[in-house]
Amino acid sequence: MAGSRLYCPKEEFTWRLRSRLPMNIGFTFTSEQLHALRAAFGARFEGQHSVDMRGRLHLPWSNYYIVLQLGRDRRVDPRRSRHAARIRKVVDSLACGSVLSAGLAWLAWLVLRALS
Repeated sequence: MAGSRLYCPKEEFTWRLRSRLPMNIGFTFTSEQLHALRAAFGARFEGQHSVDMRGRLHLPWSNYYIVLQLGRDRRVDPRRSRHAARIRKVVDSLACGSVLSAGLAWLAWLVLRALS
């Protein structure tokens, strides 16, 4: 396997798919069917994220896994119109701007408090 935990070569994808299926089903796929399955499900193994943090949280009553992934969204959503996408971009920009402004105001408050 390569450096990224999400990297999955084509052969490994086929092996992992077949290992999760019953033997009488896993080895009956044609190469075209395997190609279609790889196109549909293999993309999740090829993700390139700027931030990819994974961890486990062990609590007395249960165990949980935590995943934080950040990266540029390259998906295309055919259901969303261009007008709706523009509105979404404006709303997201305003929300991001207000969060950054609040953070800067808090930082300025801390600096002024430390100086006085």
